[in-house]
Parts: sequence; structure tokens; C-alpha cells
Amino acid sequence: MVKQERAGRTRQAVLLAAAETFARVGFEAASLVDISRRAGVSKGALYFHFVSKQALADGVRRAAGREIGSAALRALRADGPALQGLIDLSHELARMLREDVVVRAGVRLGRRGPSREDTPGAPPGPDATWRSLTAVVQRLLDRAAEAGELHPGVDRRAAAELLTSVAAGQVLLAGEEGDRPRPEAVRRVWTAALPALVAADRRAGYRL
Repeated sequence: MVKQERAGRTRQAVLLAAAETFARVGFEAASLVDISRRAGVSKGALYFHFVSKQALADGVRRAAGREIGSAALRALRADGPALQGLIDLSHELARMLREDVVVRAGVRLGRRGPSREDTPGAPPGPDATWRSLTAVVQRLLDRAAEAGELHPGVDRRAAAELLTSVAAGQVLLAGEEGDRPRPEAVRRVWTAALPALVAADRRAGYRL
């Protein structure tokens, strides 16, 4: 049990060091020597858990996907108006990109690093991640429509695709270090989007 716990801590230390390195310099420039030093482990210990740099990148992308998936699941399970849940989810994803280096590195690897979606067991690529998010956004919009929150006749599928595309665009346009999605940027998106979704007399009830 002690050995398993130690091995688990080592694996997490290596994964975090890899995420920090990938987020800082990208996949191509990342060095396994630098990652092992940052993690405080030998290169042999690193190879025990991850057989290659690609395996490390896949591990970071999987970890990022789990974090994003957990945030989406919390939004689907949350009480209260569904549209507010969607607004809150957008802020949570922006916060994760600012503060969680694993998520930030996973997104960067998804948009720039090697993609192996056609390889059995490989983590989902960026397209799959955004498709999954689009499905969550549409489910929340469907619930909002059922509750009478939206304008009658809103094309929820088109709205979900547009909102997810805007989120993806913010990620693509963000700088590598400083220009990460800020709360005010998320609020501007919702200030522009809400009139197309919600009647004027209901908009004041939402926290943007």
C-alpha cells in the first residue's frame, strides 16, 4: 500500500511537471530531462510511468478532459435556472484555463500537439472535446427552453454551436501566458448573446 501511494504521488508529480512544461514551451520544445528535474524524480522513474513524451502528453490531455468533463457534469446537475447554469459553466471553464495548468496544457496540446484520435486508447482530440461541450451546452439550452427561459423558436442547436465556437475562439486567440480568458471577456460574450436568447423582461435575473 505504501509503495502504491508513493508511486501514485510520483505519477502525479510527473504529470504536473509535464503540464507546466507543455503549457510554458509547447510539446515540441519540451524535454523529458527538464520534466523529470521539475518533478524531482529520475528519468528512470519518469519512464516507469510514461514510456514517451507522447504518452505524457496523452496523460495531460486525459487529465484535462476529466476536469472539463467534471465541470460540465456539475453544470448539468446544478439546481436553478438552466441558462444560469450555462453562464456559470462558461465562467468556470475560463477560470480553469486561467488557474489550472493541467487544463491549460491539455487545451494547448489539443490545438497544437500531435493528435492520435485514430489510435486505440488515445485521448479524445480537440474536435471531440468541443463536440462534447456543444452537446452539454445544447442540453442546458433545451432545459432552459422547457422551463420557458428562452424566446420561443430559438434554434438551440445553432445557439449551442455558436456559443461553443466563441469559447473555442477565445482559447485559440489567448496568449500562451498572460492573455487568458478573463471574467469580463465572458461577461461581454453573454451581454451580446443574451438578447438573442431571452426576453428583455427576464434578462435582469441572470448573473453575467
